[in-house]
Amino acid sequence: MTQFDVSVGISPRQSFESWAAFVAELEAEGVGRVWVIDSQLAMKDVYAGLVVAALNTKWIDLGIGVTNAVTRHPTITANAIAAVAEISHGRAVLGLGAGDSALYGVGLKPQKVAEVEEAIDFFQAVLSGQEGQLGGRQYRLPHVAAAVPVYLAVSQERMCELAGRKADGAIVMGPAQPDMVRRQVEWIEAGLAAAGRKRNDIDISFMATTSANVDDVRSWASTQARLLTHYKELPPSLLPFSDEIKLSADSYDYAEHLSTRAGHSAAVSDDLTRALAVVGTPVECAARLRELWSTGVDTLMFPLAGRNRVGRWRTIRDEVLAQIIV
Repeated sequence: MTQFDVSVGISPRQSFESWAAFVAELEAEGVGRVWVIDSQLAMKDVYAGLVVAALNTKWIDLGIGVTNAVTRHPTITANAIAAVAEISHGRAVLGLGAGDSALYGVGLKPQKVAEVEEAIDFFQAVLSGQEGQLGGRQYRLPHVAAAVPVYLAVSQERMCELAGRKADGAIVMGPAQPDMVRRQVEWIEAGLAAAGRKRNDIDISFMATTSANVDDVRSWASTQARLLTHYKELPPSLLPFSDEIKLSADSYDYAEHLSTRAGHSAAVSDDLTRALAVVGTPVECAARLRELWSTGVDTLMFPLAGRNRVGRWRTIRDEVLAQIIV
């Protein structure tokens, strides 16, 4: 493992001037890639943020983490991320998912796996300068300055297998339970085998929400708990929390998605938060991350929320990651 990523959103309370300085500081602090959240009712516009980031950094990779193929027509998304790739001189990454807060917040539902697969095929074609097919029609972008890799956000079996068959990378959304992550990596590898691909054809990134304080990650845990209500089967490590997980979706407010001030955060207990995220002393967090890393993931991604996000990253890097970097 040589690179660590962070996942961040642009708060409605943050100016784009402040955002520019923040991303430049992340680059100076050694972050390899920043994934910017796309949630139009909870955060500022992701593409404006990516352009600002591209103009104020030199080498850090810039990903949209993640978008969907519904709220914007895929030709619009492709043209937008192609522009970011040009402005950043080839540092753009497209993160794609079936859709979550961006869709539920406007009364829509996530895409089916077959629809996501069609979107991946389309994006990979047009973002490499070729003609792509969507809905029976052919499209080609007016200009592609640099190829853009496509990552797929995954959690359940069919999406994991799809990532293995088609995507350049997979973003494993968690939870931070090694038995679950190991199963997800196996599903991705099954997709690789089915497509005749090699293990090094895909980068598997795990979203490792990490903190010394349980309250700092409770909002993220409430989001994860809601997502778990869609699972057909929970891993053994989470079965004791099955009733609490079922109740988590009822109070969720998509306008406060991933906000540290979200009222729905109270729906998850300390114990469930600790089960879903990496929480504890630096030694405890390092031990948990080692175990998660041993499942076969390639990259760790750290969500940063709330105030003093650069300080949070420094703490994770200096006090936790320093114990596991080899």
